[in-house]
Amino acid sequence: MLHGSVEGLASHPGRSRRRVEARAALELGLRLGDLFVVPVSAILSHVLFYGSAAPDPSQRVVFGAVLLSAMVCFMIGPVYRGWRGRGLVVDLWILLLAWSCSFGLFSFYAVLVDMAGAVPTRWLLTWYVSGLLGMVGVRVLLRVQLHRLRARGLDRERVLLVGLRSSGLKLHRLLRGKPELGKEVVGYFSAKGDLATRRGGDAPRCLGTLADLPRYMDEHRGEFDQLWVSMTPGDAGDMKAMLKQIERFPVPVRLIPDTTGWGTLNPGVHQVGNVPMIGVRQGVADHNFRIVKRIEDILVAGLAVIVLAPVFAVLAVGVKLSSPGPVLFRQRRHGLGGKEFSMLKFRSMRVHAEGSSDKITQATRNDPRVTRFGAFLRRSSLDELPQFFNVLGGSMSVVGPRPHAVQHNNHYERLIDRYMHRHYVKPGITGWAQVHGLRGETPELRSMKKRVQYDIDYIRRWSPTLDVRIIVMTAFKVLGQKSAY
Repeated sequence: MLHGSVEGLASHPGRSRRRVEARAALELGLRLGDLFVVPVSAILSHVLFYGSAAPDPSQRVVFGAVLLSAMVCFMIGPVYRGWRGRGLVVDLWILLLAWSCSFGLFSFYAVLVDMAGAVPTRWLLTWYVSGLLGMVGVRVLLRVQLHRLRARGLDRERVLLVGLRSSGLKLHRLLRGKPELGKEVVGYFSAKGDLATRRGGDAPRCLGTLADLPRYMDEHRGEFDQLWVSMTPGDAGDMKAMLKQIERFPVPVRLIPDTTGWGTLNPGVHQVGNVPMIGVRQGVADHNFRIVKRIEDILVAGLAVIVLAPVFAVLAVGVKLSSPGPVLFRQRRHGLGGKEFSMLKFRSMRVHAEGSSDKITQATRNDPRVTRFGAFLRRSSLDELPQFFNVLGGSMSVVGPRPHAVQHNNHYERLIDRYMHRHYVKPGITGWAQVHGLRGETPELRSMKKRVQYDIDYIRRWSPTLDVRIIVMTAFKVLGQKSAY
C-alpha cells in the first residue's frame, strides 16, 4: 500500500477533537514552559550569587523590567506563531534573537533611567544563559512529544488532492520529505491535463476521478482534514462544477496555483480587504522574518561598529596618507526595489574623473588607479567596513546580494534574465555568491550569470540560520581569497 493510502482505516469521529486538543496542549505547554523557566532561572541565579531567593527593591525593579521586555519581544517576534511548522534550528535561532533583544531592550531602559550602575551584571548574565538553556530544553522536549503525536496521527492533517499538476506533485514531495510540517497527502482525484505517473513512482495514490470525489468524501468523513485543488485557470468550468458538488461537505478547500513558467520568486498569498491576491514575485515573504532580519542587522552591525572602532580609525589614517582625497568613497548603487543609495567604502583608488561619467570600469589586476594601501584593503575586504553604517541606516543588510554600480545594472539587466530580481531584498556586505568565490572582476558574462543565480537562490532559501552560515563562511573564505584587486 503506497504512502497516503487510507484503505483499511476505520472512521474515527473523535479523531479531529483529539487532534485539536493535542495541538492546544502543545501550544499551552510551550507558553507555560517559558513562563516557568524565565522567573525560575532568575531566582536560581540570584540564589547562586547572593545566597537568597529574595531580591532587594532595586533588583525587583530589574526583574520586572526584564520580564516586561521579554513579553514585548516575544509578542513582536514569531516565537510562538507557526513553531510547529518550523525546523528546530530555525526555532532556536528565533528564540535566541528574541531573548537577546529582551536584555538589549532592558539595557537601553537602564541607561535611559540612569540605573545602569546599579544593575548586577553577574546575576543578569547568569539569568540570560540559564534562561536560554531552560527554554531550549522546553522546546526540545516539546519536539519529542510532537513527533510522538504525529506518529499516532494526532497532530498530522490528512489532505485530499484534486488534480495532479507540477505544483501539486512538488507539494506532495515536500510533505513527504518534511514530516515536521504535520501534513500528508492521502491521495488524489484525477482531472484533465494531469501529469502522467507510473505505478510505484513517488506520486500520491490515485483515488479516482472528479466524478468519484463526492462519494469518496461521503464514505470517508472524518478521515481527512482539507481539500487541495491542483488545477489551472483553464479548468475553471470543471473546478466550479466540482466545488458545487462538494459544497455540502464543510471541509477547508485550498487552491494550489500552477505557476510553472511564470518566473516566480517566493510566491505567497495576500489579502486587501476581502480581495485575495497571489504574490508572484517578492523578497522575504514572511513579515515576521523581515523583522527578524532587521533585528539581526542592527545587532551585528552595531556590535561591529563598536568593536572595530579602533580599526576604523587606523584604516582612515592609512587611506588619508596613501593619496590625496577623501577617506570614504561614495558610489551610487541600486538597493531594495531598485532605489538608488550611496554605498560607503574606504577609498582604495587615487581620485580620478571617472566617478562623474556614465561609465564605471571594474578594477583589474595591477590596476594603476589602486594605491598600495588600497590594494591591501581590497584583498582583505577591509574597504567594505564602512558599509556597516549603511546597514544601520537601513539601506543595506549584513547579508544579501552584493550591490553593483548603477551603470553595471543598466548593462547587465538587458543581458541576464531575472537579473533585477536581486533587488527584491536589501543588498548586503557579503552574500551567498561571495562565499562561493564569486566576487571581484567579472570579465565574462557567464561569471555574472552564476553570481545572479546564487543571489536568487539566497532569496529563495533565506533564513536566520543561512545568514549566520554566510557570515561564518565569509570570515574563512572571503577575507583571504585573492580574486578582488
